[in-house]
Amino acid sequence: MTRSPPADPYEFMQLLGATEMESTERNQMLEKMASHIRENSRLADKLKNHIYDDERLNKEVHQFIEKYGDISFGTSYCLNDPRAVISPVMEFASRPTPKKSLKTGTIETLKNNYLSHFHEEKRAYAAEILDLARASYQMRDNDNVYLSRIKTHVLLAIDEFKRHLEKSGKQKSENIDIQNIIEDLHENESVQQPYSERAFDQTGFKMKARQIVGQPAGPGIAEGTARVILEPSDLSKFKASEVLVCDTIDPSMTFVVPFSVGIVERRGGMLIHGAIIAREYGIPRVTGIPDATALIQSGDEVMVDGYLGIVIVG
Repeated sequence: MTRSPPADPYEFMQLLGATEMESTERNQMLEKMASHIRENSRLADKLKNHIYDDERLNKEVHQFIEKYGDISFGTSYCLNDPRAVISPVMEFASRPTPKKSLKTGTIETLKNNYLSHFHEEKRAYAAEILDLARASYQMRDNDNVYLSRIKTHVLLAIDEFKRHLEKSGKQKSENIDIQNIIEDLHENESVQQPYSERAFDQTGFKMKARQIVGQPAGPGIAEGTARVILEPSDLSKFKASEVLVCDTIDPSMTFVVPFSVGIVERRGGMLIHGAIIAREYGIPRVTGIPDATALIQSGDEVMVDGYLGIVIVG
C-alpha cells in the first residue's frame, strides 16, 4: 500500500503545541505588563521619565522577578533591578500585540483526528503516546530555561570575581577574559599575571551569499531586514519586523521572538527551543545554515522560506 505525504508536514508539531512551557509563560507575563502600558499613555510617559509609581505594574514586575528573575535579558539581570524587566516590557508595549498561531479548538480537532486513525482498542495507547510526546516536548524546551538560570548565576559569579580583581588594583575588569578566569578558578590558583583581551584577526575578506539552503523548521514565507545577533548586547538593537539571525535562540532571547518576521539559525532542528517558540507565534524559520551569522549581515534584506528551508539575501 502506497502512502501519500501529508498535506502539512508540520501538523504533528501543532498537536504537541498544547503544552504550556516556561518560555511562553514568561513571554505571557511580559505581554500582560506591556498591555497595561499600551492602555495607559500617561503611565508610558512616566516610565520614559524613569518614574516607577504604578502600583499594578510594580506588583507584576516583582511577581515576574520572583519567578524569572534569574534569567537574563541580553546583558541585563533582573534579580535585584526591576528596571531590567521594565526596559523590555516598554519595548513590548511600543509594538502591536503579537498573535499566537495555535488555538485550543484547533488543537482539540487535531487530537481527535489523530485518535480517529486508531482502532477503538488502541486509542488509549495512542493517547498515552501523545501525552508522552507532549511531556518530552515540554521538557526539551524547559531545560533551556533551567540551563539559562544556571548560566546567569555563573556570569554573576564571574562579575563578582572581576570586581574583586579590580579592587585589588591588578587590572580593569573590562579587559579580563572570561576563559582565563574560569581556568584559574578551576585550578584554584591565585591571579599572578594580568588577563589580556583576546586578539581577533581583522584581515581577510567577507563572503557574500545570495541563496542559502538549510532545513525548514517553521512554515511560512517572510521578508525583512536582517538583525544578526553575535552577542547579548546586540538584542538591544533589535527592531520590530526584522529577521532574527543568530547561532541559536536561547531563553534570554525569546522576548524578541514574537516581534520578528522570520528566524534564521546556524544550528537546530524542528524540536529545539527556537523552533518551539517560532511555531507558537507562527513565525517562518530556517535552521541548519552553516556560518549564518557570517554570511548574513545586519541590514541585509532577506527572504525566509520556511517551507523549503531557503534564505535569499539581497
